[in-house]
Amino acid sequence: MMKSLLYIISLLTVLLLNGCANQAFFSPTNERDPSEKVSRVYSLSGNHIAYRLFPTSNSPQRGTIVHFHGNSGQMEQTQEKVIWLTQHGFNVLTFDYSGFGYSTGHVTDKAAYLDAISMLNFINQYNHQPLFVVATSTGSNIFLRAWADNPVAIDGMILDSPFSSYIKEAQFVLRHSPFGIMYDWFAQFIMRDDYAAEQSLHRVPSSHALVIHCQHDAVVPFEFGEHVYQHIKGSKTFMALDDCRHARAMTNEHPHYQQHIAQWLKTTEQLVRNQTSVTPIEMIAYQE
Repeated sequence: MMKSLLYIISLLTVLLLNGCANQAFFSPTNERDPSEKVSRVYSLSGNHIAYRLFPTSNSPQRGTIVHFHGNSGQMEQTQEKVIWLTQHGFNVLTFDYSGFGYSTGHVTDKAAYLDAISMLNFINQYNHQPLFVVATSTGSNIFLRAWADNPVAIDGMILDSPFSSYIKEAQFVLRHSPFGIMYDWFAQFIMRDDYAAEQSLHRVPSSHALVIHCQHDAVVPFEFGEHVYQHIKGSKTFMALDDCRHARAMTNEHPHYQQHIAQWLKTTEQLVRNQTSVTPIEMIAYQE
């Protein structure tokens, strides 16, 4: 036991001394051979971000959805959570953060934040349909902070298993690991919230929002989703789910939930199209 504890503390100390704050959050899958269907856009992070657009075959088109995936894998492994929405009249755009999939560079919390800003700016240049964001787990933290600092026009968002603090999430994970109760406090020294949404939730633009969270989520606790829901503004709905695993509610494992989510999107799309006034907003991208 003591050897294990000393090893863990030593590992955490090495990460701290080497400036690897928050890198433990990300587990990217990399692809060497680019797919012919993958396009790229230049990011403020200095990297080239890979993305794919899945057009709907339905007519009329209802809008466009951008997916901010979580902290692991890459877009081709996580697209199952949103690609089915093309069957409901929505174009779907998936992308990878720096260091994930076919994107260049290395993954950091700052790079992911800048990638999020870049992708929001990119899609707003070309999209003329109602625009929605689906953000999953860590993707919610990345997206909410980017949108708070860079409030481009978005008509609605779905936050799946969200949290807003890297530090608090790391503490939760450590606390539930072997001997975690003895060293969860160390998370505040090796993690940072410089690019997290926690201190910026009050600046997230008012929007139509659907927050979904599994009540027995073993990765991101249910109360983290409640916290985000309580602090965002606008017309919002909370779906508390009781029979799913972390961030799986939008997959084909749960067609009943998919039906409710698709209906929320269709209803919100109609509300957006019926609105007669649009309030201009100013872009305030993060500056160091």
